[in-house]
Amino acid sequence: MRHLLISAALLTVPTLASAQDSIFDIPEEEQLTFADLGIAAVTRETYVGSEESDLSVLPYINAQYKGRFFANPALGAGAYAIRNETFRLGGSVHYSLGRDGEDTPLLDEAFDIDGGFAGLISSRLYTPIAAIDVVANVPLSGDLDGYRIDTLVTTQFFPIENLRINPGVRATYHSGDYLDSLYGINDAQLAATTLPAGSPVTTLDFGSEVSTLGAHMAAYLDINDDFQLIGIVNYSRLVGDVEDTTLAPKKDGITAALGLARTF
Repeated sequence: MRHLLISAALLTVPTLASAQDSIFDIPEEEQLTFADLGIAAVTRETYVGSEESDLSVLPYINAQYKGRFFANPALGAGAYAIRNETFRLGGSVHYSLGRDGEDTPLLDEAFDIDGGFAGLISSRLYTPIAAIDVVANVPLSGDLDGYRIDTLVTTQFFPIENLRINPGVRATYHSGDYLDSLYGINDAQLAATTLPAGSPVTTLDFGSEVSTLGAHMAAYLDINDDFQLIGIVNYSRLVGDVEDTTLAPKKDGITAALGLARTF
């Protein structure tokens, strides 16, 4: 079965095939073409640290063309420059959801964040015990500024036939500008609302730091040759200076998804 959402497969480390002329060539065994289409229900806090949550029903697309071009929920749509049994390097464009100011503790539209597209550079290294992903994310439109870098370590096991479970951990490094746009309060916002007494963060003063740690687990149950049931749970915890922001009273958040996909 193929990788879905944020899963990473567990593979032993092989040598490159001698018939491969360049590291940019995709080996024949990796030149897969497929499309997994379905629907997923997703529940999540509207942003990490929010006390508000929502439930969305979204289309699910996980597709690939000859191992080079791809579209999936984790990375968006893009292409691999390098793809083999040991290492992947790709670029893609992904849409990031925004935030409704009414979902913040200050309940003011001044804190709305428009969603937008982001450019991603992603890499994956397979080891005998886990896959290591590093994904750099730079907003291209919308209200988020700066950049973020996610590092994930994910392994895999099969508790029963037809069931694959991928647990892992994650750390996210945010630039100061990214944290300021999501968790800081600028002068215009400060003038538009009244902060609670004793609010610890009222200006844009965050430094770049590892600001989020998390754990995730994905489960994939093959119903038959055509259909697969997918379950995802992702926990995130704010750490560092961003913990003290007025805009994150809860300090953590959980995203859970349940989906059904058909392979074409």
